[in-house]
Amino acid sequence: MFDSRVGVIEDARPLATEVPGVYLSPEPFEAIVNLLRRGIAALSSDEPFRRLTIPPVIARRTIERAGYVKTFPQLLGTVHSYPGDSKEWGRLAPLVDTGGAWHADQQISDLVLLPAACYPVYATLVGQDLTEPARFAVEATCFRQEATSEAGRLRSFRMAELVTAGSEEHCVQWRGHWQDRIAEWLTGLGLDVSVDVADDPFFGPGRKLYQAAQRAQELKLELRVPVEDGLVQAVASANCHKDHFGEAFEFTCDGAVGHTSCMAFGLERIALALINAHGARVDTWPADVLSTVEGGHRD
Repeated sequence: MFDSRVGVIEDARPLATEVPGVYLSPEPFEAIVNLLRRGIAALSSDEPFRRLTIPPVIARRTIERAGYVKTFPQLLGTVHSYPGDSKEWGRLAPLVDTGGAWHADQQISDLVLLPAACYPVYATLVGQDLTEPARFAVEATCFRQEATSEAGRLRSFRMAELVTAGSEEHCVQWRGHWQDRIAEWLTGLGLDVSVDVADDPFFGPGRKLYQAAQRAQELKLELRVPVEDGLVQAVASANCHKDHFGEAFEFTCDGAVGHTSCMAFGLERIALALINAHGARVDTWPADVLSTVEGGHRD
């Protein structure tokens, strides 16, 4: 699926780089991603989403407060920087050319790399009592430390998300609605879709308990499709967080602890699935697929 050649290419397939899980996207691939953006925007146009573009970094304190550091430390990328002066750097600079530990004095900053697009949204709700559901449509470049060469399992990737906060009843119904709607949309793109109960890669001694509870309550549902021959991956997920973020960020809905749900889209993975299903040249795709991917609906 991935083309590791350097130089001009004529199709949409990404180019490998020197490190696993990081790829260069040629213009045809970005054209597919832009089609998907328009399709998701069209799908969500009938709800009053507040649309935000999220930066690729987030306050370290926000991620700590959200509980991500405790549960997924193996995926988190931290931002370090050099705190010294030019005189001190004179001692370390030669190590760059010799392969030495020039980074030995780097210190952690107040930022980390963003692991999911939705986290900054919850911090905007601190202290609020919602009288009606809040809705956000967001996109961000995210990072997760997964050193792998498996197609679609990227360390740097684009994630679009639809997020809501409100009552438990609202969040459960909203998640079910979007799960069905996105499954139908992906099917309309000519993709072979399955919806599976899943769990997150929790870390530490309590991981099996967390995973069992998440599966038992069906809090995470993945929409899975083939991204290359013999490889099926989740390209979207429908998630209920219950009151986790309401408690962590101290927001309520009509006086009760707020609940949240989100619908997440892996833009690169959906693009890869489309290339796998219909070929790397968009101009050869079926007309109904092109209409659906951009229009956000099935004809």
